[in-house]
Amino acid sequence: MVIVDTNILIGFLRHPDEETLRCLQENSVCLCGVVKAELMHGARSAEDCERLSNALKCFPCLGMKESDWVDLGRNLYALRSHGVTVPFQDAIIVTIALSNFASVWTNDRHFNMMKTVFPDLKLFNS
Repeated sequence: MVIVDTNILIGFLRHPDEETLRCLQENSVCLCGVVKAELMHGARSAEDCERLSNALKCFPCLGMKESDWVDLGRNLYALRSHGVTVPFQDAIIVTIALSNFASVWTNDRHFNMMKTVFPDLKLFNS
């Protein structure tokens, strides 16, 4: 399972390319709620919001389990203890990925920073 990060989808929606399309089609990809929310937040019109909402229905979604919230707190503590500061939503994505043994497909440098603290974090390379 590969969780697709917001930046990958934004890049693809702005500039569709064959390689990204192939990766989306050939891999077991999913989203998580925070990625959906970030994408919807970026809508530029009601029509764009509707188009995004419909497009997001194509992807399965991994959610936060009750135990993931405690793990998220522990992960945030571990990051802070190592001097790593990342956006809260990125820490959520990593927590979901670790909990589900999933990889994260991203271009965001914060995930490489988190990998130094969480060596079990798998990053997908297209």
